[in-house]
Order: sequence, then C-alpha cells, then structure tokens
Amino acid sequence: MSARRVVVANRLGRARWWRLPVIAVVWVAIAAPVVAGVVAWTTLRRWARELPEVPDLSAWLARAPRSSVIVAADGSVLAELPFTDGPEVGHRWPVDAAALPPVLVDALLAAEDQRFFAHGGVDPQAVIRAAWANYRAGGVVEGASTITQQVARNLLPEEIGTERSLRRKVREALLAREIERRWTKREILTVYVNFVFLGANAYGVRAAARAYFDRDLDALTVAQAATIAGLAQAPGRADPYKDRAAALARRDAVLARMHKAGSIDDATLAAALAEPLTLTRPGVAAGSLAPWYTEHVRRLIAEAMPEDHARGGLVVETAALPALAIAAERAATAHTDALDRGDGPTEVAALLWDHTTGYVEALVGGRAWHDSQFDRVMQACRQPGSAWKPVLYGAALAMGAITPGTPLRDAPIAEYDEATNVHWKPRSGKTFRGVALAHDALAASLNAPAIAVLDAVGAEAVIAFARQLGIRSDVADVRPMALGASCVVPFELARAYATFARRGWPVAPRFVVRIRRGDEVLLDAAVPEDPWLDPGRRLDRVAALAGVPPDERTGLPPSDGPVMDERVAFQLVDMMAAVVTRGTGTDARRVRRPAAGKTGTTNDNTDAWFVGFTGRLLGSVWVGHDDPATTMGPRDDGAHAALPLWVKLIQLGEDGRTARPVPGEPPDGMVRARIDRETGLLAAPGAGGAVDLWFRQGTQPTAEAGYASGTTVDFGRAAREF
Repeated sequence: MSARRVVVANRLGRARWWRLPVIAVVWVAIAAPVVAGVVAWTTLRRWARELPEVPDLSAWLARAPRSSVIVAADGSVLAELPFTDGPEVGHRWPVDAAALPPVLVDALLAAEDQRFFAHGGVDPQAVIRAAWANYRAGGVVEGASTITQQVARNLLPEEIGTERSLRRKVREALLAREIERRWTKREILTVYVNFVFLGANAYGVRAAARAYFDRDLDALTVAQAATIAGLAQAPGRADPYKDRAAALARRDAVLARMHKAGSIDDATLAAALAEPLTLTRPGVAAGSLAPWYTEHVRRLIAEAMPEDHARGGLVVETAALPALAIAAERAATAHTDALDRGDGPTEVAALLWDHTTGYVEALVGGRAWHDSQFDRVMQACRQPGSAWKPVLYGAALAMGAITPGTPLRDAPIAEYDEATNVHWKPRSGKTFRGVALAHDALAASLNAPAIAVLDAVGAEAVIAFARQLGIRSDVADVRPMALGASCVVPFELARAYATFARRGWPVAPRFVVRIRRGDEVLLDAAVPEDPWLDPGRRLDRVAALAGVPPDERTGLPPSDGPVMDERVAFQLVDMMAAVVTRGTGTDARRVRRPAAGKTGTTNDNTDAWFVGFTGRLLGSVWVGHDDPATTMGPRDDGAHAALPLWVKLIQLGEDGRTARPVPGEPPDGMVRARIDRETGLLAAPGAGGAVDLWFRQGTQPTAEAGYASGTTVDFGRAAREF
C-alpha cells in the first residue's frame, strides 16, 4: 500500500484573497470623506480665524465719501461737486433703504439677489443654480453672490481679496453670515444701495437716478428703476450713454425677472418694455448757473480744505445771487457783442461786491463759460490805464505831498528811452491846461499832472501804498507806472477801490459765507447784516461778533485796523466822486444815486475800464481782447466800452435798495474851503470858477488869491515847475 501525502493548509485562503483589497477600498471610502471633512473643517476654522473684523456699517455710512453742493444766498443749488476717494471720483447721495420706492427695491432684488430677505447671507439655491448654469455653458456665465456678500467684498476689498479662488469665496461667504448676524437686512441693503457703482461716476442708486434721468428716486418709472438695477452687474458693458442697445437688453432682462417673481403684472411689464430709454443729464452740473463764481468757490475750498473737499459731503453756502448772476451775464454778453469789430471776440471781466458786508454778489469772468473757463476777474493781469490813478493820488495824499487843491503842471512831456529807442509823450486830449488842481486833474484824467505827482512821491512809495491796499501784482518802478503801464489783476484793483469806499478799512471778499457737513459747522463768516439770515442765526452771529465794529468784523485778516488814514480816504473818494459829477465818468450819473469811480484806457484802446462804487455796491468792469496786441475801436475807451456796462450792472445790483451818500459825512479833522483853480489859494469872495474842496485840518491854504500873502513863492510858477 503506497503512502499518502498529507498537505497542511488553509483551504479557504485562496478563495478569500480578494478580501484585503475590498477591505482597503471600503476603508478608503469611509476614511477619505472623514479625512477630507477633517481637513476641510480645519481649513474652514483657520480661514474663519483669519477673517477680518466684521465691518461697522453705520460707521461706513457716516464717513463714506459723498457729493458736496454749492448753494446760493437764496438756497438754490449752484453746483454739485464730486468726491475724490483714492482712484474713485464720483457722486454719492446717501439714502436710507426704508426711503427707497418699492419698485426700485424689487428691481434690485430681481437683478442681484431675489431671496435677499430669506437667506442668511449665503443663498444655497443660487449657488446650485449658478453651478448648473456654468456647467452647462462650460464657463462662468452666472454668479451666486448675494447682496450681503457684495457688501462684504466691497467694504473690505483688501482683506477679502479679489482673486478668483475658493478661499476668497469661502471667506466672503463666512463674513457675509457674520454681517447678517450683526446687522439687519435694512442696514445691509442701505449700505449696498449707497455703495454700488452704477456707471457715469454714480455711486449708489440716488446718484444714478440723477446721472441718467435727473430725477429723484420716487419719480422713477418701472423701466427706469430696472435700467438702474441692471447696471449693478456690469455698469461698463450696459452704460446707456455708450451702448443703448446693451442697456435696453439688460433692462428688459431685469423686467422679465421682476415679472417672473410677481413684482409686476403683465400690463406693467408690457408698458415698461415699450417705454423708450430717454436719458437726461443732471441740470445742476457746475457751469450751468453762475459758473465763474462757483468755480472760484470750488478752487477756494480745494486749496484751503483739501481733505474736506476730497471727502465731500459739504454744503457750501455762498453770497451769490443767482438772478443777479444771470442778468449780469446776459448784460455782459450783449454789451460785448455790440463791441465786436470782427477781430476776435471781445472779452469782459465784471464784479459786483457789497463793500459794506464783504459779500461778492456776482462774478462774470468772461464772455461765455462754454467757450472759455478762464476767469479774467481773478486770473488775468491787464494794464489798468488811468484806473490806476486813484492809487497814485492816494499815495500822494497819504504822504502829504499834495492836497486836493495842489496846483499841478499840465504841459507837454517828452522823454527818450535809449534802451528801447522810444520817445514817450504822454498826453490827455489835444490841449493842455497849463495848471490844474489835483482834484480837477484826477476828475479829467489828465496825464501830465499824474506824472508830476509820481515825481513828487517816488515810485517806491506808490508801490508800497498799493501793497497796503492788497495789490500783489508786479508793479514796475518806472514813470509810465503813473499812467497804469503795469498790469494788475482786476480783482486786486477792485479790492483797492473797496478800501477807498470803506474809509481805509480793507475788506475780506466773502464768496463763501458758511460751510457745514451735516450738523457740523466748519466755517461761519456770515455778518449780522446779511439779509438772508434767518432770525435765529442772525442772533447767533450778533452774539459771536458782539463788541466788534462793523468795519473791523468785515476786515481782511490779519489787519486789525484801517490801512490808510480815514481822512485821506475821504478826500480821495470826494475826488473820485468828481469823476462822476463832472469828469470822464459823467455817464455814471445814470445810476441815479451818488457814486464815485474812475475810467481807465490803455494805448490804442486795448483795455477799457471803469471801477466805481455807490454807498453800498462796488462794480468793476474790464473790456478788451485776451490778446493785448488786439485793439478795440477808436472810441472804445473806458467811458464808452466799460462804463455803460458798469451802469447796467450797478442798476441791477442796486435795484430796490436805498441810496446812500458818497462820500458821506466827513470824519473829524476835516475842513472845507473854496479854492481858486488858477492858484490853489482861497478864492476871493464872489470870485467865479472856484471849487469847494476838503482838507485835513491844517493843510488848507490860508492866503487868498489876488492878495499879497507875505510869501515870495510864485504859485503859478511853482505849479509849472512841480
């Protein structure tokens, strides 16, 4: 019997070899999600710990950059100024979500977040819907960000990031949920409707309504609300001003969503789809009303308060009078139209300034704002001609070099300038008088006596006096300076005349009366005499300025007193009043109230001036061409080219006002004497051809013309040699 082989083995081993892989697969299937879940949970916790602090929505609303407004004295809006926030420049007019019209809320939700009031910051249904749409399209065609997520991303762009990544989307969603826990839906929606950029430099729905339709929110139609809501997704692609077809397509898509959501019925949908897309730009853009005035105010704020100007939110109250501005611009345009001779447009610079309060009421910087924004009142520098003579005579009176009754030589002058090879022969008219009292010489605008005055006091003294009056233009130290050969900024010359009118007190030009942001007052320069102040505020200003004399409180800091002797100013104004009553400016009498001023004309009638004032209002007019080499007509001197417009402007500004005397009551220390025009001595009783003049006590002549005075001085000869 043969032996049997005995095999010791596990007979099941071969049959169950597959169990190990199966177990491994099962283990991986079970463990992998767990591990992935742990990793995901750990990552989420880390990302959650790295989340920025939940933004303070109330604080953002309070400090958000917004538009500023410049308003006139009567409260009407002159201009709306954009804010500047880094690279962002635009308009924002904050509005509470509770004040939004329901149709606009429905349009916004249909366009951006239909379930906004149902979700907790993240909308899972929107995520699934967007994922499926993007999968079918093979790319990103639809987003799922809620309004809350957009708020999170926009308020914290650096902290959240802008890259397309899972990390950014998750962090955004986590922060959105935190925002929803801390803030109400109304507060979140309020931030969104004020933050969202909607094109045309419009940030927020209220700015967009102004930018596209020039309407308030409650005046929007259903179609207009849908247009604005449709811009939130892609303001660049659907800009109505640039691509009307794209804007209409987006609007109609929003309307369809509104209809699907039940926000509008069939009839409303049909009417909205049929409504044409009619755009209207804002009607109060800078430049539409009192443009030179508002632009000057804008520059003042930008230079003096750059941070406040950039942040915006300011209400800038000015002294501008809109009706006066419109009338002044029309008068200036009509006047210059009549002066055109076909050699280029005649330009104009005009100013109306209440020298008693410092309030600048109207400013015309040129013929037409839409042609040139150059402000010829504030930025030009032109030769003033004889309009400079009151500065010259004022310096001489202040030094005691002359009195109004000083006889001055009026005879031919001829000089040769070797450097320029020019013969200088100043004259006034065709004849010379031989002798003219200073009072008469200024009234008749005689040139030779003005040269004599400059020779008596010296150019340096005149320049120093001009600086006291606020003239900063470069004044040349040459003899022709006596006749206005150095250019001067028109506003600077007007300020000098205002100082004369105010008996030597400088005046601060008040374009801006008050600046506020909400309830915070940043500046208040109102004077109690301001006719536009309400009673309560007038009392506040009276209290704030209690004990400060009117002349001082309207003065020009840092001056704490007059810059010239009151008696000298009175004498000078009396001499300038003679320009109006019997001199080169007699047409100024057509304003039918006391006035004083001076004409000015440069060689070949390239510049024509009249600067003058009543007891309340100063007016300054320059007429000419921007190119100083271009002349006007042969009769277009100061009396014919500038004075008529001055009369018109003063009539407009003084309409309905009570007339005030010029120069008014004399100050203490003044005496009046009747002076002989030939000698400058006291006129003999009953003598004809004499003139009554004002003198500072002690400077008046004591000798009588025609009688021996005990002096050896020949006054006629002295006058000729002066």
